[in-house]
Amino acid sequence: MSLLLILAGALLVAVAMFNRVPRFQARAAPQLVRARLTEAGRATLTAVGGSALIVAFFLALSGM
Repeated sequence: MSLLLILAGALLVAVAMFNRVPRFQARAAPQLVRARLTEAGRATLTAVGGSALIVAFFLALSGM
């Protein structure tokens, strides 16, 4: 459970920091394209991703 939260939180924070998301096309390697996030969107992704990382940390400490 905590590993899944770590991956989800890290993904959300990375999208907010770099403002890029992968685009998957048929037969081609994924490309990074602009996410077109507003400041409020970036703040929301950072807050939710950071919260997921904090919850994962405490779940790992409790042994779950």
